Amino acid sequence: MSINLKKWRRKLERKVIMAVAPALVNWLCKSLRFKVVGREQLEQFQGKTGFILNTWHGQQLVGYYFYRGCGYYILASRHRDGDYVSNILRRFGWKIVRGSSYQGAVSGLLGLLRGIRQGNGVVLTPDGPRGPIYHIEPGGIFLAQKSGAPLIPVAFVFDRKWVMKKTWDQYVIPKPFARCVAYFGEPLFVTEKLTDERLEVEKERLQTALHEANRRGEEVLKQWLAER
Repeated sequence: MSINLKKWRRKLERKVIMAVAPALVNWLCKSLRFKVVGREQLEQFQGKTGFILNTWHGQQLVGYYFYRGCGYYILASRHRDGDYVSNILRRFGWKIVRGSSYQGAVSGLLGLLRGIRQGNGVVLTPDGPRGPIYHIEPGGIFLAQKSGAPLIPVAFVFDRKWVMKKTWDQYVIPKPFARCVAYFGEPLFVTEKLTDERLEVEKERLQTALHEANRRGEEVLKQWLAER
């Protein structure tokens, strides 16, 4: 009887989270003030080569809202946590491909590749889903090499935030009414054959580009705050 009660409780908690989470994310992100740098570059790839946006896993929350209605493709885990994320994403108009580095990796990447080849945008968290933090998984690099689409680093930085320090990705939740800079860095193209050695070079390039986008985003944020 106790086992059934636990299962019922978990199902109830799951339904509550899936019902409430999208509204909470929407309310929180609507309260933010955004300054966007570099997003206009996507226009040259939309409907043509497509593009692959990359953001650190810990910064993904605001991205759910920021890219709302764009019809971008994103991977969601086949695990139960993926159900929660998928529910939020669908409310914001995302196209969801189920899979991850651990389950359904090949089918997930093929689904994203089809989207890119139709000229669409894809969004990845290259150090996800399990880290370690800032470690680049190769999936996005393979997609870029196969499709010819650029890898574009994107940073979301905030003047006021909570950081979940006990999580592997240092998950960031902006505080209500915070300022947010969305910084789009320079596109990276993967044109060479991906030998083991070349793959490591490309992973380092993407990691460096993401750190640089965050550094520049922080600079823009400081200038913005100085204008007050």
